[in-house]
Amino acid sequence: MIKTEQYRQQVQRALQKGKERDYPAAITILEELLYQSDEGHPEVLLLLGRAYHAIKEYGRALAAFREVIQMQPEDAAGYFFAGRTYLSMGMAQEAVWFLKKAKERNPEDYQILALLGIACLKARRSGEAVELLQQAVERGAGNSPRIYRAYLNALLVRGIKLCRNGEPDLGSQMLRFVIENGLNTPLPHLELGRVYREEGRLQEALYHYEEASRLAPQDTSIRWYRASLLMALGKSDEARREIERLRTIDEDIPHLSWTTELIDRCMIRSFIAEGAWQRVVQACGSFLRRYGPDPMVHAMYAEALRNLGNFETARNHLERAIELAPRQIELRYASLILSWQEENWQDLQKNLEVLKRLGGDPLIIQRFQALLHAQWEEDDKRVISELQQAIRDGGPSPELMFSLAERYLKVGLPELAMGWYHKTRQILPHYERAYLGELAAREAALEEGLGGSSEELEQCYEEYLSLWPDNWKIRREYALYLIKSKKYEIAQRELQNLLVRETNNDSLKRLLAYTYRKTGKYREAAVLLKKLLQKNLQDTNLLFEFVFCLERSGARPYAYLVLEKAQHYYKNSFELFIKLGDLAYELHHIEKALDAYRAAAHLKDEDPLPYQRMAHIYRKQGIHEMALRYEQEAQKRENRHKNPLPS
Repeated sequence: MIKTEQYRQQVQRALQKGKERDYPAAITILEELLYQSDEGHPEVLLLLGRAYHAIKEYGRALAAFREVIQMQPEDAAGYFFAGRTYLSMGMAQEAVWFLKKAKERNPEDYQILALLGIACLKARRSGEAVELLQQAVERGAGNSPRIYRAYLNALLVRGIKLCRNGEPDLGSQMLRFVIENGLNTPLPHLELGRVYREEGRLQEALYHYEEASRLAPQDTSIRWYRASLLMALGKSDEARREIERLRTIDEDIPHLSWTTELIDRCMIRSFIAEGAWQRVVQACGSFLRRYGPDPMVHAMYAEALRNLGNFETARNHLERAIELAPRQIELRYASLILSWQEENWQDLQKNLEVLKRLGGDPLIIQRFQALLHAQWEEDDKRVISELQQAIRDGGPSPELMFSLAERYLKVGLPELAMGWYHKTRQILPHYERAYLGELAAREAALEEGLGGSSEELEQCYEEYLSLWPDNWKIRREYALYLIKSKKYEIAQRELQNLLVRETNNDSLKRLLAYTYRKTGKYREAAVLLKKLLQKNLQDTNLLFEFVFCLERSGARPYAYLVLEKAQHYYKNSFELFIKLGDLAYELHHIEKALDAYRAAAHLKDEDPLPYQRMAHIYRKQGIHEMALRYEQEAQKRENRHKNPLPS
């Protein structure tokens, strides 16, 4: 057992290692303190959590901080450091909850206020962020460049939000403050330029676009804004010179008699070519307010919104475009794509019928007809044939490949499905359903011996989780697959990630302890198993796992003390007394070893093992008469076991 003075010395050693940034050494000291002590020691857990955080073992850090909170629920420290860890992991909403709890317990601490403000900013709660960071600055954080910059960032985000939500006066005031106090970047200038143009303050708008262009000279979109404003101000020669400079970058810009409206149209098209969908949305909105309804601008607006995932508003703009130009066939193609993404099969069928009447492209009609049949046709052979033919005729579009993969998986051909899923996600690298389909197909193919490899399946899991790290169901499946495949090191990482979200899940902790044992990390396993054992005192398997890990980590004396205490809870456990005797003998407690073996013999009189153990001890002690006696007793029991009496 760790004595008080020794305990203090060990804590000081751990603190010194932390100051030296030797966090693994600090962790070793602190973990040993924990598993060799019957007390909780929240101060040790807090230091251990901070050390885990420093080496980015966030799951283990959170587990430590949560224990601190359970032991000291009125202290701010556990909440503060848990919030900091969640923030480091990008889980801002969770961070806000813990940091608010810390603030309730210590409302004047500027570090808590500042970190809570940063968490609110990242959680898109800009109003709270500004207020909290302002309080932090006033309470002493103003001398911290990092906190002051966070305050300016919060003002920037809040200012933009106010400008776009009908409060441009207050919003622009915040943005000007941000610029004047050191955050002189293109973004506040662009927003001020937009606001002032909407208000008709064209000269002020031009100034801010010119400043934005000076700060980001490679951003051609800002030059389009500038050209549009120059034309609106009547500076047509200067506007044309700006367009000529743009033409040196983009040769496709047409030679036209430029007007402000034409410039704004070209600007929108240039944003679409760049895939700058948010800028397309802003530019289209400004265009429609400035010039009134226009079918092509509504269509471009819809395309941007579709790419941003706002299907409902995209549909509204596309229907307005079709209403303005009902025979514009390109608008019907756009409607087909949107109907497909909305999974609105009735609307898709209507659009196909209209396209047939308008003489639409037969290959496009064939493609979407095959896709539509794949959604409601039960005849698998017909659907597969139609999809294959559409791919042969019109090329391998991702929608066709995905639908073909889905149908192959449905009919029990995972070895064919996985290839088509893979091709789909090569073209659409952020299409989640293609990844999930490939995972399902690869697992099925491996289980049935139909192809693929475990390495390819693992790579698919890794790629999926790098894009969608919050799909905890898939992460759990991956962790279990890794354990089944004996990839214990990688499984540890995934289990630790899962414990970030499920910090009280004892089943996950037990699995993690298992992987630690399998990789020789006995000290780490012992820390986990001790906590699990405290909750499940009757679980002998947990007890023996804990003792095994203590022995392997060099804490045999403490392992003996654990078993000595445990005998009061497990009075009828033959295995416990055998193990207690073994440890006592190894520690040279001869009489205690013999007592333990006698207790085991009393529990299972017909088992030769305790007699063999006692015979061995007496032989080693030179007491040959007693050794012979126990050897004979053991032999009797062995003979009975080999030749049982007839029933």
